[in-house]
Amino acid sequence: MKKTLLALLVGSTLISGAALAEERGSYFDRVEARYVDLEDYEPDVFGVSGRMMLNDSFYLTADYYHHSYNSASLDQIMAGVGYKHDLNEQFAAFIDINGAYADGSNDYDESGFALQAGGIYRLNNAIELSALVRHADLETDTQEFELGARWYVADQFSLSATYLDGFESEVMNGYFIGAAWHF
Repeated sequence: MKKTLLALLVGSTLISGAALAEERGSYFDRVEARYVDLEDYEPDVFGVSGRMMLNDSFYLTADYYHHSYNSASLDQIMAGVGYKHDLNEQFAAFIDINGAYADGSNDYDESGFALQAGGIYRLNNAIELSALVRHADLETDTQEFELGARWYVADQFSLSATYLDGFESEVMNGYFIGAAWHF
């Protein structure tokens, strides 16, 4: 059922996104609420993500996620600085480095860093496709891959759907859906 919902969201994004006609590049200035569904992982995961351009090339980025299951919980924060380069009118590449911290039940506490790189392709005026790879170095090293689509419903509002693959990690496979406000 969940995979069907994700497929319908991505499909409707690709079909109906051409309705917006305003010219725009990829929006990095945004605040986004997210719901994350990870395969083989029971807790509900909710998050907030944001990016803010400092100038034409550099940006700040931050992500917060809260996991809860029965009486256990986990809070994760990742924040850093990145560089974006517009290769042409449709494609932008980016790279960022982040500090990462996790705090949870039973005195769980870890910190480290994450490095990620990717690209955003503007399919048309209303749809962006994105991909990124991430290396996170906390207590254990993990590598992840994300593939996503963003549909601009209005000038300052978009919906997104992203598939997440943790390569060899069975816990980090799943998807997230989000709603963003662009400023």
